[in-house]
Amino acid sequence: MPVKTDSPRNVLPAFTWGLAVILYCPVFYELYRMRWKTIDYSHAYFILPVSLWLVWRKRVQISELARSPVVVNNPVGLWLLLTGIALFIVGWRNDYLMVSTLSLIPVLLGMLVYLYGKAMARLLWFPVAYLLLLVPPPLGILDSITLPMRYGISVATAVALRSFHYPIYRHGLILSIDNSEIFMGQPCSGFRSLIAMISLGVVYVYLSHASFRKKIILALSVIPLALAGNFLRVTGMCLGTYYFGKDIGEKVHDVGGFVVFMLLILGMLAIEKMMDGAPDEN
Repeated sequence: MPVKTDSPRNVLPAFTWGLAVILYCPVFYELYRMRWKTIDYSHAYFILPVSLWLVWRKRVQISELARSPVVVNNPVGLWLLLTGIALFIVGWRNDYLMVSTLSLIPVLLGMLVYLYGKAMARLLWFPVAYLLLLVPPPLGILDSITLPMRYGISVATAVALRSFHYPIYRHGLILSIDNSEIFMGQPCSGFRSLIAMISLGVVYVYLSHASFRKKIILALSVIPLALAGNFLRVTGMCLGTYYFGKDIGEKVHDVGGFVVFMLLILGMLAIEKMMDGAPDEN
């Protein structure tokens, strides 16, 4: 039976949050120490700090909700919490780091609902859901995603440069240009930049004051903008190799990450500007 209380500040929340921190410290240690680096998931390092910053931005509303009478001991919150703990146990016992990390989402939502009520969970749903972007995918799934993307970017680059009469030839994932061979490795797939740009783009959309329809359009625009940025990055690497040698081409590829970032920001600003004159449909 849910219990209504006028004094939500008690020892239970502090004790529960303390246990949660202790429970997930080993998980984050493994993620920060090796797992993200192993799968080239470099964007994940800033997901937790950004999530905490988004929570901090709502500190006034959080304080107000914490002081107001709430319905605690909600069975929905308890169910979510127990489900998350069960996922954590299964993942940790079987060395499934993805499952252990994923369990953080229902654990946090369950704690918010059970300890503070549904209003607190509604207030903080995005910072909690944002943590999904730090969950490391299995290598098999990652390869199944990046391999087609690598083939796609190699075909698109070869076709584009040949249309401008550059001597470029494709052999599977190898591009040959001016007696130099460029292998389309996993970093060239664009997946890393795509997921990093999605991580940035969804925060931009969340903080935007646009209507719901415009936010959906902005969110969907992240994918083509990130893919276009990666195409320019790989094309620039090929052109740098053609004109200045392979070493310069690799440097162009490394610097290209900044180009992709700028393209996303400028592209989303341009799209939002174009939608400013359109009527909102809330």
